[in-house]
Amino acid sequence: MSAIIVVDALWGDSGKGKTCAHLTRRHDAALNVRAGVGTNAGASVTLADGTLIKARQLPIGWVHPGTRVAVGPGVLVDPVVFADEVARFGLEGRAVIDGRCAVITPEHVRAERADRHLTDTVGSTCTGNGYARADFVLRRATQAKDVPALAPYVTDVAREVNAVAAADGQTVVVAGSQGTMLSLAFSPDYPYTTSGNCTAAAAMDDVGLNWRHVTDVVLVVKAMPTRVGAGPLPGEMPAAEAQARGIAEYGVHTGRTRRKAEGLDFELLRYAAMLNGPTQIALTFCDHYDPAMRGARGAGAVTDRVRALIGRVEEATGAPVTMLDTGPRLDDMIDLVPAPVG
Repeated sequence: MSAIIVVDALWGDSGKGKTCAHLTRRHDAALNVRAGVGTNAGASVTLADGTLIKARQLPIGWVHPGTRVAVGPGVLVDPVVFADEVARFGLEGRAVIDGRCAVITPEHVRAERADRHLTDTVGSTCTGNGYARADFVLRRATQAKDVPALAPYVTDVAREVNAVAAADGQTVVVAGSQGTMLSLAFSPDYPYTTSGNCTAAAAMDDVGLNWRHVTDVVLVVKAMPTRVGAGPLPGEMPAAEAQARGIAEYGVHTGRTRRKAEGLDFELLRYAAMLNGPTQIALTFCDHYDPAMRGARGAGAVTDRVRALIGRVEEATGAPVTMLDTGPRLDDMIDLVPAPVG
């Protein structure tokens, strides 16, 4: 029995979706369940044939044929986005949502787009998540169980998550969203935050997972952190430099340029580790940090520069680096620990 929680150490866009997909394959996971605020953050992964998968509502562990996907009760659901992803990825019969999820309506989206504080100050994605969450807190939101189009997909996800996590030989991978330093209650940068918390404990709460089932917390650490929208980014490099070095990035959902840092702020990383209690670290975008790592798929290909970074990350977090992301494709990943048996 096993429940693995995947969370971002800093400001998101770190490759959590790819990490979750890798873990579902590695552990032959029965279930990949989405935590987080809602559709305000995207996940992406490139398959072996070059197909780019982008999603905002459902986790992408479904790339492993044996894995079902779910949305936890603490996550907002946009029925239009959900239906699009089910159809686009052929997930009929493999995707479920909790009936207690609050629903994002077109009115929520319009309200956010008209809110100058959110658009001009905070830099919100304006996907309706903040206004929908406010309605949920005020107890006037619609829930998924009350939307006829969602009826075929509604179940008690919390019950299912705990049942799978408790079963012998079964694994649940919980997909967090955004990043620890965007947490509403923990970020030092309020109001430049999201509308909820993005820690391991918050992810457990979002999906209704009993903490006794948690076997691992994987903290995803981006070797060269990025941030979209407003708020400070320590060590930020000029956008022109990122372009010139071929490491510029753009948001999955909005297409906005991701502001990029030269390297990690280790004090912030220590704080993120304190909040999340990781047992493993996935160090991502190693090929941006050292181009010699591009596409590497074996431990023997790890460069001295990345080995030095691994040492500093392990010292700051108190957890071993067990995975290295080395490129855009799902298979561009190095496991630094033996694969599980059985």
